[in-house]
Amino acid sequence: MDIIRLYIRTIQDFENDKKSQKYVKNQFFVGDQSMGRRRKLKNYRRLEEGERGQAVGLRKAGWTYQEIANELDCSDRGVSKIVKKERVTGSVKDLPRSGRPRTTTAREDRGLKIASLQNRRLTAVDHARSLRLSSIKKKVSVSTVKRRLKEVDLNGRVARKKPLLTKTHKRKRLEWGRKYKKWTKSDWEKVLFSDESPFTLFPSSGKLYVRRRVGEEFLDECISPTVKFGGGKIQVWGCFSYCGAGTLYRIEGKMNAEKYRSILKHRMAPHHKELKETKGVDFIFQHDNDPKHTSKKAMNYLANQNYNVLEWPSQSPDLNPIENLWKQVKQAIYYRVDRASSLDNLFEIVKEEWEKIPVANMQKLVHSMPNRCKEVIKKMGGATKY
Repeated sequence: MDIIRLYIRTIQDFENDKKSQKYVKNQFFVGDQSMGRRRKLKNYRRLEEGERGQAVGLRKAGWTYQEIANELDCSDRGVSKIVKKERVTGSVKDLPRSGRPRTTTAREDRGLKIASLQNRRLTAVDHARSLRLSSIKKKVSVSTVKRRLKEVDLNGRVARKKPLLTKTHKRKRLEWGRKYKKWTKSDWEKVLFSDESPFTLFPSSGKLYVRRRVGEEFLDECISPTVKFGGGKIQVWGCFSYCGAGTLYRIEGKMNAEKYRSILKHRMAPHHKELKETKGVDFIFQHDNDPKHTSKKAMNYLANQNYNVLEWPSQSPDLNPIENLWKQVKQAIYYRVDRASSLDNLFEIVKEEWEKIPVANMQKLVHSMPNRCKEVIKKMGGATKY
């Protein structure tokens, strides 16, 4: 109503303008009047909210619908509707509109939700096809299906890759989490984590984004080169603790029990001894349940040297923080401008990126172990976010 009063106060100005203007009756229509036909020459625009208030103010000042229409460059019928709307509703604002009727019913929406929860791998195309082929034979677009599923928070996402977990695996993981849930961050600071990881000469995992102009998509610097089987790969063993990273070792040939025993003796043992002498702590050694790790040769060596070995559940890379370090190294290599030219050069690059990782990152990963235990308990031994 304020805007209406505003325009009423300015009526005098419009009256002065009105006297200086010449109005021609029915100037927007031409045709043969004797034939009773009229042809509209222009399409009138839709008035903004302020202009609607102005029309109401002019009408209250005594202007005719035609005079207001000429002043605001709109139809007199439109002015009449605006004035009537203000008189009935007390406002010139647009009222909420119902919009286009929904294609699907509430029952069909529930059916989409149930079907999607029963089979998480069904796509929106599959759901739309099912509705067309069902007894109701309703034609529903893929976009509509996506909107219905999004309304119930069922969004399409890329599935996370996680190791296959059987009931036995889940039970063992749950038991492990409950056993070590009372360990504090200080307890985990005394653990030496270890693992192996492969590195390919031409990594193909992940998406590489580049900045390019139109027509440059096939420039050498704008493509991600690929070769069969990654162009060759190397296997690397490494370890780290709260104190920092240990040295990396390149595994030549195929890994077996004898080679792993040699790694323990010549790579892990010296680093473990150094930590014990500098920190005054007998670190607990951790490795997973790979068959080579649990072989008699490896287990006998660890037992004879009196190493305290941390119990570890199978199929549990998400519980081992060293996997996060391997991921950081691989991402750094993937986004390097200079590519490795050979497998030997690749190992040098891996060592370079491994040594660049800040100790603070490693300490943060070690301190995440209590949360990992809580998470695996919360998931009842299932896959975690780590």
